[in-house]
Amino acid sequence: MGGERIAETTLVTGGLAGDRHWAVKERQIRTGKQWPALLKLRARYLREPRAEDHGEQVAPVEISSPDGSSCRSDESRIDAWLSAQLQKSARLAARQPASARAHYLRASAMTDAEINAEIELQPGEVMPSYDDIPTDLLTLLGTYCTPPGFYYDAYPLHLLSTNSLRFLAEHSGLDTDVRRFRPNLLVQTDQASAALTEFDWIGHDLAVGEAVLRVESHTIRCTMPSRAQPLFGLEEQKPMTRAIVDHVKRELGVNVRVVKAGHVREGDAVTLLEAK
Repeated sequence: MGGERIAETTLVTGGLAGDRHWAVKERQIRTGKQWPALLKLRARYLREPRAEDHGEQVAPVEISSPDGSSCRSDESRIDAWLSAQLQKSARLAARQPASARAHYLRASAMTDAEINAEIELQPGEVMPSYDDIPTDLLTLLGTYCTPPGFYYDAYPLHLLSTNSLRFLAEHSGLDTDVRRFRPNLLVQTDQASAALTEFDWIGHDLAVGEAVLRVESHTIRCTMPSRAQPLFGLEEQKPMTRAIVDHVKRELGVNVRVVKAGHVREGDAVTLLEAK
């Protein structure tokens, strides 16, 4: 759904504490990549979430729509309200423990046509390489929509640098407002000549506030950066997918895991540690 900027948070194994504790399901978990109408909705917690919460322990939320209506996750009408907003049969589902494997299953294996549609494979473009993603993770995601126990796509955190946004803007002439790319962490980098800075951090650890993060791999972009995000006044920008393919080979930002949990704040220094 619509994102938000926060001044501080705690980073845990599953990413930001409290992030993605609810999902929208049809026959399987759905995302804004498949259902762009989700981006017009906004959710807020009704009490402070806890990182370890699953099932009935998950903190309730209220979801609001641009039409002025809203509905709470603990109201009996929530699924009907959500389905009306999305114009699809949908239900809201709280995150389940990893042992509830069936909750995370794909309805069926993704076909090449579905993958092409989700990433909007461009004319003349070959399928992106996923070679730097571990085979066991790729195998897992062939069966499950998300890693069981969590609602993130593949990795708990996505990190992006201002250098990369500047590089893409200069080469494409497009609006690279950071909100289009929805990173969990934006790192301010001031090296005027550097580009795609975070790629040099792959295989290294980063100390950020009280946390230590492992930079794992390149982030392969789908169609999300081209989508309209009404909550921010960002209009659809169809040329963005082509620009990402042409100028950065569809890779922008990096996938990150949490090595050491800890609190982070806006303005914290980021320190590159030795390669492991």
